[in-house]
Amino acid sequence: MVENNKNDEKPEVKEEDKKIEDIKEESETKTDIEEPKAKFTFKCTRSDKCCLTRGPIPITFWDLELWARNGVVTNFLPYLDIYNKPSGGIDLVLKPLPPTPKEGEEEKPRDPFGGVPIEDLLEIKCALYNKEKKECLVYDNRPLSCRTYPLEFDGKNFTVVDVECPGIGEEGMTKENLKDMRDTAKQMFYELTRMRIALPVLSQLISQKVMMDLMKQNMDAMSKMSDEDRSQLDEILKKGQEPQPE
Repeated sequence: MVENNKNDEKPEVKEEDKKIEDIKEESETKTDIEEPKAKFTFKCTRSDKCCLTRGPIPITFWDLELWARNGVVTNFLPYLDIYNKPSGGIDLVLKPLPPTPKEGEEEKPRDPFGGVPIEDLLEIKCALYNKEKKECLVYDNRPLSCRTYPLEFDGKNFTVVDVECPGIGEEGMTKENLKDMRDTAKQMFYELTRMRIALPVLSQLISQKVMMDLMKQNMDAMSKMSDEDRSQLDEILKKGQEPQPE
């Protein structure tokens, strides 16, 4: 009889152990569950916060083609510049205008050939944003980078590059709006990659062509000089090569 009682108790102990294991497993499963990510919503508020500190805006072939179709390329030419980035890459950018010196502040001396370094304009107002009217002067022809801002795509993931943009968190973004914005960010990545591949090659070719043209012009000018002019030029060059007294 005693033996039967012992056998009857064993299943009850196993059942209790099983309940404890189930509770432990459930607890571990809940711990492993990731917190839900915040839903990305955006609607441009047309405020001046972003445009007042955008700095240089990268330009792509898509932008150039848009401006060519709409006949406005010449309107953008004064603001286009080549940006040799510290990382070693090259970008075609819409360069901000240097800010006017504040009252009592002296204007920095500028390089007469290079202008203001782009590094000094990284947080300056977009050249084509009207601060008084608080509006983009070229909204219909705005660059692709402005159309996808502040969302960017790096080839794998989407990133919000300006978490303080006033449009983030604004309601009213539909699934279609989100898809369009993501597609635009992907297109920007593709177009910027195209430009960054082509620009160094084009820059090198243009530099070589300019140098060859200058050499040809110098040779043509030399061939048209009289013997007397050549003699005077030789004398000038010789004087320039003489060591200067200390």
